[in-house]
Amino acid sequence: MQGARSIALQTLSFFDANGYVSFKKLEIALSTLSSQDCSFCMNIIYGVLRKRVSIDYELSRFLRKPSKLPHAVLNALRIGAFQILYLESVPEYAALKSSVEIVGVKEFKGLVNAVLRKLISAGPAKTKPLNIVYSHPEWLVNYWRENAWIDDLEELLEYNQTPPIQTVFALGRENELIRSGFIFDKSEYSDLSCVFQKGSCIENLQIVDEIEYMLSKTTIPVLTHKGSLTGRINSMPWLLHTLRSEDIDGCSRVAVELLSNFSREHDEFIYYSQAFTVEENKYALDVLDGFEPVLMEDFFIEHKISTKFDGKGYWLQPWKAPATCYLAKVRRAN
Repeated sequence: MQGARSIALQTLSFFDANGYVSFKKLEIALSTLSSQDCSFCMNIIYGVLRKRVSIDYELSRFLRKPSKLPHAVLNALRIGAFQILYLESVPEYAALKSSVEIVGVKEFKGLVNAVLRKLISAGPAKTKPLNIVYSHPEWLVNYWRENAWIDDLEELLEYNQTPPIQTVFALGRENELIRSGFIFDKSEYSDLSCVFQKGSCIENLQIVDEIEYMLSKTTIPVLTHKGSLTGRINSMPWLLHTLRSEDIDGCSRVAVELLSNFSREHDEFIYYSQAFTVEENKYALDVLDGFEPVLMEDFFIEHKISTKFDGKGYWLQPWKAPATCYLAKVRRAN
């Protein structure tokens, strides 16, 4: 039977070879683990994906040509480095020993052992560029740095590195959540509940997008654009490695087409963009002919959400709203 680290290694190596995580294969593999080992495995997978830019920077100090290593060997190093650098619950010797053990080819075991020992001895680099500190690709940090409507760049980068909190509709079922071992609290923005730790399975417990939930109360048609999903990096950390700058232009064209088609059928609507790019938000709205922006201040005051208006719509910033996203209300001009 495979252990948690071996399953994590296979999943991360599959991602490197194919550009996506096979959740179907992962689910089958996780079914063989205890709930504790399952959580540990997922922590490693998502943790390595979130911290990979920083991890690779640290490993490159002790590797001549890391890109030449087989995916499995490099990911064994990443798994070891993640535990050493970020998991206080795992002793360094255990992280080192277990990482060597999951390497299948004997000739690479010595390399993994030597590199991780050097990392333990030297510790993390003392000075690092901003993108390395927050484990983001350099192009994305530079892109956001130029965005005038982002209040705090470092706050956004830190938010992207923070695992998201799920929101569920559990009104009237709070006692059931408590009995099932859930740790939760009421959301500060709506009547949904924020789940900090899951308990045992509860039938018909709905995981809800809080923004969509609040917008559904307005009775105004909503157009949702997922696009580059740059506002969802905290829940989809693989985007840090699969998203390219040229993808934004393609997603912008999709946004323009969606807005154009939707505006033919509706005289008033709300545009909900899960992208955090100017091209998919303000610039996409700029091409709407015969529509004007409508202020949404009452909506944001009601839900205690802080925003920044760019003349077309609102940027919802990290930790000041249920999610990082963009909202705009438009109406056909008379």
